[in-house]
Amino acid sequence: MDFAVPPAVSEALLARASHPVFGYSLHPESMHRAMIGWMQRRHGWDIRREWAVYTPGVVPALHAAVMAFTEPGEGVIVQTPVYYPFFTAVTLPGRRLLVNPLELRDGRYRMNLEQLDRLAAEGAKLLLLCSPHNPVGRVWREDELRAVLDLCRRHGVTVLSDEIHHDLVYPGQRHRPLALLADNAEDIVTAVAPSKTFNIPGLGLSALIVPCPRRRAALRRVMDRVHMTAGNPFSIAAFEAAYAEGDAWLDALLVYLDETRRAVTARIAERLPEIRAIGPEGTYLLWLDCCGLGMDDEALKRFFVEDARVGLNPGTVFGEGGSGFMRMNLGAPRRRVLEAVDRIEAALRSRRNG
Repeated sequence: MDFAVPPAVSEALLARASHPVFGYSLHPESMHRAMIGWMQRRHGWDIRREWAVYTPGVVPALHAAVMAFTEPGEGVIVQTPVYYPFFTAVTLPGRRLLVNPLELRDGRYRMNLEQLDRLAAEGAKLLLLCSPHNPVGRVWREDELRAVLDLCRRHGVTVLSDEIHHDLVYPGQRHRPLALLADNAEDIVTAVAPSKTFNIPGLGLSALIVPCPRRRAALRRVMDRVHMTAGNPFSIAAFEAAYAEGDAWLDALLVYLDETRRAVTARIAERLPEIRAIGPEGTYLLWLDCCGLGMDDEALKRFFVEDARVGLNPGTVFGEGGSGFMRMNLGAPRRRVLEAVDRIEAALRSRRNG
């Protein structure tokens, strides 16, 4: 996002910088308590201290989980279009990428549970679930998540639930931690972090919540093998301050993001009939269906960058189902996001007029 971090985070970083020693750092109990308190307050999820395995970001965590829970050649399911590091987390360590495309019906994405069940029955070992989903903005309903839990349990599939956007949910929606819905969460690993919520991704510290001791041990073996260390004096200070004191800042952010979401989608609907905004239920991202522009993906990218002078993420990087789409970031001052829509409108007008 393009917003200043909570004051408590800045103050914690300044205080830590005033200490003249920057050695190897442990995770203090106060940091654990801050995360545990946040999950209980914001999500009604009581997690235990020993469940946490800290990593230097969710993307490294995805790679570690794939290596820990699968063997080379085994199948890992992703639900496209999806955050593109999911793909390399599967392919780089030599696992088999299995695609369960989401289905766009009546302007809303749904899981293809029948095809997911077939992939699981055919021997997939791991599902990488994105919840809330990036880039399509879905906040999965409880019945959808329970269906995923049921079929994964029946077929012995472990689930890595990437819930990094779990705090960023709009009015009328509710994020449900997958592990909280399970009677037995031994086969579920949840990735969380303050990075997206509080705009501190550059500080690099996240947590995997792993109730199963055997899976925690497997993860730590992988991390030890590649010397994956998690946390430095500054990332630890920011992580703790955000979770301990960030509630009011997040509450204000959510109001602002919701107002931006409404203003931008309304302006697109009013002025850009060729583009359809898939209204997000969560995240600060907006998924734009640009198929109505009649351009191939290369032309679409050139149009936005060269003609409209707007930098969006091409849908093709998100895999199957991304062709013809673009991803817009709403996490910026509203005037700048609305200016982007105005630039697109002007570029389309110029294009129509030849």
